[in-house]
Amino acid sequence: MKKRIKQIAVLAYHSIGKKNINWNRNFLTVEFEQFQNQLEYISKKFNVISLNEYYEIRSGLKDAKPNSIVITIDDGYLDNWIWAYPSLKKYGLKATIFISPEFVDPRNGLRPNLDDVEPGKKLLKEVEDWGYLTWDEMRSMEESGLIDIQSHTMTHTKYFISDKLMKFHYKDSDSLYVISNLYPEKKPYHINNLDFNKLIPIGYPIFEEASSVIARKVTINPDFNNEVIDQLKDYQFTNSNFDTAFNLIKGTYLKYRNSENLIIKKESESEYLDRVTYELKESKSIIEKNLNKEVKYLCWPHGDNNEIVQKLALEIGYKMTTAGILDVNQNDTTRIPWRIGIDISSFKKKLKFNFKLSALLGEFPYSPIYKFARYLKKLK
Repeated sequence: MKKRIKQIAVLAYHSIGKKNINWNRNFLTVEFEQFQNQLEYISKKFNVISLNEYYEIRSGLKDAKPNSIVITIDDGYLDNWIWAYPSLKKYGLKATIFISPEFVDPRNGLRPNLDDVEPGKKLLKEVEDWGYLTWDEMRSMEESGLIDIQSHTMTHTKYFISDKLMKFHYKDSDSLYVISNLYPEKKPYHINNLDFNKLIPIGYPIFEEASSVIARKVTINPDFNNEVIDQLKDYQFTNSNFDTAFNLIKGTYLKYRNSENLIIKKESESEYLDRVTYELKESKSIIEKNLNKEVKYLCWPHGDNNEIVQKLALEIGYKMTTAGILDVNQNDTTRIPWRIGIDISSFKKKLKFNFKLSALLGEFPYSPIYKFARYLKKLK
């Protein structure tokens, strides 16, 4: 009988620090004080191990310490350098940051962070900034021995996959992936760029999207886009009036769709595989070249993946990838099963976190209850 692998909890963060009120994804940000409280809690209750140690334990190469836990941070935001890294150093805790090379800020040098505030070199407001990490900042963190940089694929984007019209671009909409695909050179600066949403016109039609690694990409006829934008140029958009706007261009939409002229190209299976290979291989290669290290672990953006890309990742040389939204075999050593967020800001939330943690560790009755809850959520 195959020995059951000991489960170890893996925590997932994104942005850490002060929320940027102008960023429409600031829901990803864990406020600095809350993060500090979480690290204090973690340092007292758990043994924080690296992702390398996690892999060795799951592979049977070493034994797990009691109460082992792993900290991971997705996307490579600048605040990981400004706020998270100094805090992790304070408690001597290790973490893995998953980054996408297309989002890396190309500038040289180290920007000020919390370490510069402590000795009085900088005021707190002088280190507040938003964006993405530079290679120099990543090298500096890696040299500490606490931070491990790994892959989050090359582009971390989404593509249109059908002729199902979902929404129209407007001033305050979240159109990150549409704009990034058209202007990839703008990606590292989008959080601080107040004009980023102006790069495409109001009324730009946005179709059903899927994460790059699972999307069979389609190309929409630019003539359709131009007609729709022109028809909606005087329309006053809000977040909730898609149906009204759609009715104004419905005739144009049906004309293009019914004549099979809405989608002008569909990605073939071989084109899909070539593109995904680039996503996985190029990100690994670029990180290895810039940080002079081996990249062994991959986090799937948005949690989306399938057996095709998992097999491809292993062939390219990754040792382990996140399970993401898939329910994988908990004993599969090439997978990082469920990752969870942490919120201990109230007694109720601390109970919820500890419940999830017990479920992750395979404890009864928490594990089957949590699995059933995930199953019900998928049915919705």
